[in-house]
Amino acid sequence: MPAPTFVVVRADQQGYDQQLGRFVATGNVEAEFNGWRLLADRVELAERSRSVFATGRIRLTKGDQYLQASRLRYSDWEASGEMDDVYGVIDQDTLARDAQSGATPPAAVTPRPAFACPQLTADPRGRTVVRVVPPGRISLPTMPAPDGCPGRELSRPVLPLEQILESVAFGPPQTGAVSPQPTSPSAELSPFSKNGPSFKNSSSPETTDAAAISVDPRVRNVAFQQSWSTSFRLNLVAVIDTTDSLNSAGQSYRPPTNKAGTISRLRFQGSQIRIRGNRWTAEQMAFTNDPFTPAASWSLARKVVAVMDAKGVTRIKSRSSQILLDGKVSLPAITNTTVGAEEARFAWDTDKEDRDGFYIGYNLEPIKLGRSGSLQLQPQLMVQRAIEGRTNSYVQPGESLASPDVEQTAKFGDMFGLLAALNLPMGWASLNADASLSTLNPENFRSGTRSTTRLSAPLSLPGHDSASAALFGSYRERIYNGSLGLQTVVYSYGANLAGTAVFNRPKQQADPTSAAAAPPRPKGPFFAPVTLSWAAQSGNYQATLFETNTLDTLWRSYANLAVSSTLQLWQGRALDASEDPARGLRYSPTPVIPGFGLNVGASGFVASYSDGANQNTLTLWGGPSFTIGQFDKPLFDYTRFSASVAGTFLGGASPFGFDRAVDLRTLSFQAAQQIYGPLVLEAGATFNIDNNSEFYGDVSYSYVELKLQRRSYEVGVYYSPYDGIGGIRVKLNDFNFAGTGTPFVPRPRNR
Repeated sequence: MPAPTFVVVRADQQGYDQQLGRFVATGNVEAEFNGWRLLADRVELAERSRSVFATGRIRLTKGDQYLQASRLRYSDWEASGEMDDVYGVIDQDTLARDAQSGATPPAAVTPRPAFACPQLTADPRGRTVVRVVPPGRISLPTMPAPDGCPGRELSRPVLPLEQILESVAFGPPQTGAVSPQPTSPSAELSPFSKNGPSFKNSSSPETTDAAAISVDPRVRNVAFQQSWSTSFRLNLVAVIDTTDSLNSAGQSYRPPTNKAGTISRLRFQGSQIRIRGNRWTAEQMAFTNDPFTPAASWSLARKVVAVMDAKGVTRIKSRSSQILLDGKVSLPAITNTTVGAEEARFAWDTDKEDRDGFYIGYNLEPIKLGRSGSLQLQPQLMVQRAIEGRTNSYVQPGESLASPDVEQTAKFGDMFGLLAALNLPMGWASLNADASLSTLNPENFRSGTRSTTRLSAPLSLPGHDSASAALFGSYRERIYNGSLGLQTVVYSYGANLAGTAVFNRPKQQADPTSAAAAPPRPKGPFFAPVTLSWAAQSGNYQATLFETNTLDTLWRSYANLAVSSTLQLWQGRALDASEDPARGLRYSPTPVIPGFGLNVGASGFVASYSDGANQNTLTLWGGPSFTIGQFDKPLFDYTRFSASVAGTFLGGASPFGFDRAVDLRTLSFQAAQQIYGPLVLEAGATFNIDNNSEFYGDVSYSYVELKLQRRSYEVGVYYSPYDGIGGIRVKLNDFNFAGTGTPFVPRPRNR
């Protein structure tokens, strides 16, 4: 980390005490510090100890990064320091850029950001977070209210001995100098005096009810960016989930598989952080992915360590943490976490296909490989198998893997399993491997193990949103193929190319970090963006032949092209959020816009096999979709429904069962209905409606999920009667937004 540099740009008063060797700047101080723009009420530089000491309304900004505190001390000699009453915003998407850039010239900077007031709890009679967070009453990284903020009369911070001694050396305690933005929009700060800043036209907290004082949320232009999701049934990469057959062609409705991800933009708050070089630590910190205060979801982390790597990206880890939902529900036992990509320590779920029902898993601390690689392990206990004393998940030991599963007496090794996930970046490529052992009994290893391996690299192709090239390999990969159910490929290996492009985008796109208006809505019917996806693959496969128990090994090559869009016949308007930025985002990460449209699509598939067989399909599909309500009122204000009819023209036939096209006419639907507040019931199913098919009338997939939806998170309990898999799904949403927000850790009024 480069040596710190400190340059005072401006201040109301500046002076130098030659006897003490100390430079003092007071009143609206602006300085450049290690590439950051520093604003404070008072800054002192000790020449002999090469230390910087700042108090008052401390704000540090660099690009999209924002930090505020009540006290800052940094020693150049020691390359260390401390900050008290810290609140900030960190954006991993732009942090690397900001870390490498210098301070913005004063002439080009935005207006001075105002100090953000901490908030009170919403209901003084309600249960506070202190009583909700296990294991009971624990301290929280709350921030005392400075002068001019609601609740100042309830927060009288007591200075620690260290700060008292430091204040003797640097001047009188500045407890009254931690002065935030006035609560009145017209209030102005007077120049700094030794008695602290004074306010004009500001409400007095001593004479005004704190609950009646409105605090500016300081957030605008909120835009959903991405989601990070996990589930308690699998917290590693979901290797027991199925791979979709290309025969579905995108017209069926299935919940998306959980994908690994991170929350890139976080707000954080702590009582004190200690800085040493490129590392900072804290005994306890709170983080939230919600841009608004009160925050609907936030996490409380302990023993926090943050390190900025050579690329300028900060990796934040903690010894343990809990995710809190609405200050009332805590997801337990989250430990050894990277903040923004938390995982639960325990996992539980049902899997009747491989694990005979209910099981429990425990996530071990990831094993670090190289600079950024990791190996994750999850030992498992097959609870239902152990209780019943039998298993129906494996073929008879010694028999062909194409044989049907048989009932066996469960042995000791059958009671245990293991999940493993390897993530190893290799320059421009990455190696990802997953393994699922549903038994540790050596006799059942062959039919109790599943694995996939993929060495992939992104491609930069003109006009494409994404493209990749990959080498792949799998053992007993499970593929969902409609009415044929779950099919197993004993092994496969080969190469794959794939890409996605989007056309007909709106000509004007609103920048979520600016005040620009949304693109104008077309007056009449219009086509939504058109998505085109393609893939080409060639590989060697060993799998079961169609409707037999015979294995065969063939070379298989295919090409696929699919296109889809929506003809929007009518579309309403989003709720007006000009006065309240959170309007329309009460139960959803994006404003719900009512409308009615027709979903349409087509998919072509050409496959050839080394035995001379081929299978060519052309699928056309379409159906209505509509949304009623805007998901803002507490009762029946959101209904979503989609249906699709698909027809397939078939030429030839695959010799295998895992990709054989059998559902030539299908009907699919998906519906979601708000019940009350954030509670939503969702369901979907696909039916075979081909009266010439032996599977006519069969349900080829179905699921039901009861979800608790909020702006920043989603928790769902789901079950699929079709494949017998259920569990609890958790999703956290990531947002881009303009502004700094306000401190979010609730403070009890009776503090």
